[in-house]
Amino acid sequence: MLIEFLYRQTGVYLFYSRLFSTGIATLVSFVLAIAFFPPYISFLKSFNFSSELENEKDKHQPVMPAGLLFLVIIVLMSLVFARFNSYVISALVIYTFFSVIGATDDIAKVVNKRRLNKGLISKQDYQYKSDGISASLRLTLYILISLAVAVAAYKYIPNISGHITIPFLSVEKIFPYLPAFIFIPFMALTIAVLANGVNFTDGFDTLASVPLITSLSFVAIVSYISHNEAWSAYLLIPHIPGVEEILPLIGSAIGVLLAFLWYNSPPSKIIMGDSGSVGLGGMTAIMFVFVKAEFYLPIVGFIFMMEFISDILQIFWFKLRKRRIFRCAPIHHHFQFGMRDNPFYRQNEFYIKSKITWRFHIISVILLVVGLIIFFKVR
Repeated sequence: MLIEFLYRQTGVYLFYSRLFSTGIATLVSFVLAIAFFPPYISFLKSFNFSSELENEKDKHQPVMPAGLLFLVIIVLMSLVFARFNSYVISALVIYTFFSVIGATDDIAKVVNKRRLNKGLISKQDYQYKSDGISASLRLTLYILISLAVAVAAYKYIPNISGHITIPFLSVEKIFPYLPAFIFIPFMALTIAVLANGVNFTDGFDTLASVPLITSLSFVAIVSYISHNEAWSAYLLIPHIPGVEEILPLIGSAIGVLLAFLWYNSPPSKIIMGDSGSVGLGGMTAIMFVFVKAEFYLPIVGFIFMMEFISDILQIFWFKLRKRRIFRCAPIHHHFQFGMRDNPFYRQNEFYIKSKITWRFHIISVILLVVGLIIFFKVR
């Protein structure tokens, strides 16, 4: 908004450029996050704002949630660098509401921990309530908010029409249309699933950050090319005018995530928390819907989908057969437990987590490249 005002006052085209505003938003959000994380961490530590038990072996007890600072910086950068339209408003609504729900869950965890320390609940009760808000309540809230935003977006954003792109097929060959009674629930489910997927992935330090950056980068590239009628016609992809306005929002999110990696690198000083993972997951999901790339989420966001599906399968199969499919869910814990049993790793927990995390990061980058190749060329 501010950069739009500068353009109107000065007539300097640089202020109108989406690439310029996105780049500046990325840099400024990174610098702000780098500057404010230390006092923010100190502030949370002064209140002992952590859900980790003091008698656990890990002495590097991170505090939470970083997501509240994410929210402030990203919204501020959007007010400065984004030109608000229906796309930007919808993404910010999802991000804000999901972050608030996640923050409530983070606070509930801390409250339960303090009740444990005062002897009001047992350790078993604390572990039972370690998710803060119940999973069923959180999922219900995610779906209801997603449905509300999906209905509003379907009604007020002209290019959200129910048409979807299919991997390996150009829009000239097939551009299927889903009626509203199918597309709106599908859109809401996409948002809720990815939000939970990112939340499940946020189990090891930095594990969710790089897949989020690659997923947001995919949306950024697609949105910038899709808004240009000539480019989209040449590449046989949907032309989506106005969608490029989400670019500064994406840039600010990536900048904050890069700064978060600075402080979340092991041993971490702060963790993302539900306020960060759920909010960014929901925002990323609705952006995939904006660029009509919902069916590319299982490709580019494979890590998140794998984490979500592994957890659901584990719960379903255990209730059905009283057996587990994985050693532990989500799936990064399955690999963690498997490596613990391997004498080669000598029970080195730091080494195990680092190996799993970096391999997930590498997979995320590879899948970004694969997704771009399929979206733009293999049609």
